[in-house]
Amino acid sequence: MIAVCKQHKSPGRPHWQPALVMGVALALQASAQADTISHTVEPGDNLYKLAAHYMGNPHAWREIQKLNRIRNAHYLTPGTNLLIPKVSSTVTASFVHGEVSLIDAAGNTIKAISHGDQLAEGDIVRTSENSYLSLEFSDKSIARILSNTRIRLDRIKEGSLVPQGQRVIYLEQGDIDVSVTPAPKRNPNHFRVITPQAVAAVRGTRFSVGTSNISTTSVTQGQVEMQQAKPAKRAPGALLQAGQGIAASDNGLGAVQTLLAAPDLSQLPTHLPEPELLQFDWPALDGSSEYQYRIAQDANMEQVLWNAASNTAEAVLPSLQDGEYLLAVRALDMHGIAGYEAQHRFKIASHPSSPWLLAPQQGQIVGSNSRLLCTPIAGAQSYHLQIASDQAFQQVVADADQLQECQYSLASLPAGQYYWRVASITTDSASGIAQHGPYSQPANVTLDEDGATARSTSGQAYWNSTQQGIQYVAQVSRSPQFESLVAEQVLDNPQIDLQSLPAGRYYVRLATRIKQYTGPFSDARILEVEQVNDAIDRTWFDKPKS
Repeated sequence: MIAVCKQHKSPGRPHWQPALVMGVALALQASAQADTISHTVEPGDNLYKLAAHYMGNPHAWREIQKLNRIRNAHYLTPGTNLLIPKVSSTVTASFVHGEVSLIDAAGNTIKAISHGDQLAEGDIVRTSENSYLSLEFSDKSIARILSNTRIRLDRIKEGSLVPQGQRVIYLEQGDIDVSVTPAPKRNPNHFRVITPQAVAAVRGTRFSVGTSNISTTSVTQGQVEMQQAKPAKRAPGALLQAGQGIAASDNGLGAVQTLLAAPDLSQLPTHLPEPELLQFDWPALDGSSEYQYRIAQDANMEQVLWNAASNTAEAVLPSLQDGEYLLAVRALDMHGIAGYEAQHRFKIASHPSSPWLLAPQQGQIVGSNSRLLCTPIAGAQSYHLQIASDQAFQQVVADADQLQECQYSLASLPAGQYYWRVASITTDSASGIAQHGPYSQPANVTLDEDGATARSTSGQAYWNSTQQGIQYVAQVSRSPQFESLVAEQVLDNPQIDLQSLPAGRYYVRLATRIKQYTGPFSDARILEVEQVNDAIDRTWFDKPKS
C-alpha cells in the first residue's frame, strides 16, 4: 500500500504529506475502477469461470485474484462485489455503404452506423437493401456484412489478457463473408459464426455463411469445423476443407458438398463507354439456383458499393459513376451453398457524354451536298468526328478532331457506304487538361450522287444502342443546371421528339432504366425546337443562337 511510505527527509526530494498520499490512493483506485467492471458473487461462482466469462480466458483468473486481494482462490463469498479487469470488446466499422443501423432487440433503430464507429459486444446490427458493412477486428480479421442481414456481436474479447482472442458473431438472417487472420496452431478456433442451425468455428480461413430457413457455409481457404447449434447426443460434426460447403437445418447438418466453380466472366467488357451498358450476363453454371454479385473499387472487395442477387446469370449495375470497378460473382447451388467467386475488372468512362445524332437517319441514302449533324453538349469546347468504311473503324477515311460545331460536310467523300461516330471534348476546370469523351455508337449512311439532301427535324434526335429491352428517362429543362423541369419522358426507343414543346432551346439529360433500376444522368444535350413556318425550311444550325 502507498500509505506505508514514511516521511523520511531526503535531500532534493519533496516530503510526502498524508493528504497527498490519500489523494494518490484515491486516484489509483478510481483509475483501477475505470478499467474494471463489477460483479456480485453468486453461489457456484469461481475465479476460473469468471475469468472465462468476462475476460475470454479462464487462465486469467489470477488477474482477478490479484486485483481483489483474494487470499483463498478456491472460495468466493456470495454477495460480495469483485472488480474484474476490462477486456477490449469493440470492433471497427471500417467501411459503410447504404443504410446500416445499430438496433435494439425489438428491431428499433438506435442510430445510423458511420465509418470509424466502434461497435461493442452485444450490439445488434442491421443492413438494408443494397447496403454493406465491413467490420475490422484488432487482428485484422474482416467480417463483410452483406445487404438485408442482421447480426449480433455475441462475444468480442481481445487484448493482452486474451492472447487467443474470442470473436463470436450470431447471424440472425442474411449473409456474411469472413476473412480470418490465421492464429498460432496452439490456439483453439478463435472465430465463430453462429446461426440458429449451426456453428462454424475457425482458426484462420476465408468462408461465407448465410441463413434463412436453413444456414449454409462454404469454405474457399483453410478449413472450418461445423457443429449443430444445439448438438444432440452423439451428433457428428463436420470438418470442411477448402472447396467444400454444407447446409444445416433444425434437423442437423446435411451432407458435405463440393462448391460450384467460379462463373466464367472472361467475355464481359472491360471498358464501358456508355452509361446505359450497365448490364452484364455470363454463361449459366449447371446446378446453380442463384447468383450473388458485388461491385467494389478496392482489390480486397471490402469497400462494396453494390451487392445484390439474381435468379439468372446476369447483373444489373445502375448508379455507377465514371471510374474503375471490380465485379465479383459467385453461384449458389440447389442447397443455397455459395461457390467459388470470379472477379472481373471494368472501367466506366461516359463523360463528357457523346452527342446525339440529328441527320442523316440511320441507313439513309444521301447526296454529297449533305452534312452530318449532331447535338451540342453543354460545356463542350469542341467535337471529334470520325468516318470509316467499316463498322470497327479500322479504315478511317475522315478524322476531324477540332470541330467547333457538331457538324461535318460529306462533299469530299466518294460514293459508298460509311459509318460515323462523334465524341465531345471538354476542359477540366482544375487541371486545364482536355477530356475526350466516348464516341457515340456508330451510325451508317450511304452516299450516292442521286441521294437527297440530309435534313434534321426540329426537336428530334436519335442514338444507337447495343442493348435491347431497356428504357430511358429523359429530363427536359430550359436551364443547363436543371433547376426546374419542363418535361420528363420515359422512352422505349433510343430517340426523342420535343416538337410538341414551344419554340426555343432545351437541355436534355438521359438516364438508362433497366428493370426497376435507373442509372446516372448524362451530360446535357442541346435541342432546338423551331417555330413552325412552312415558307422556310431550315435546321437549327441556320437559326441565330441565343
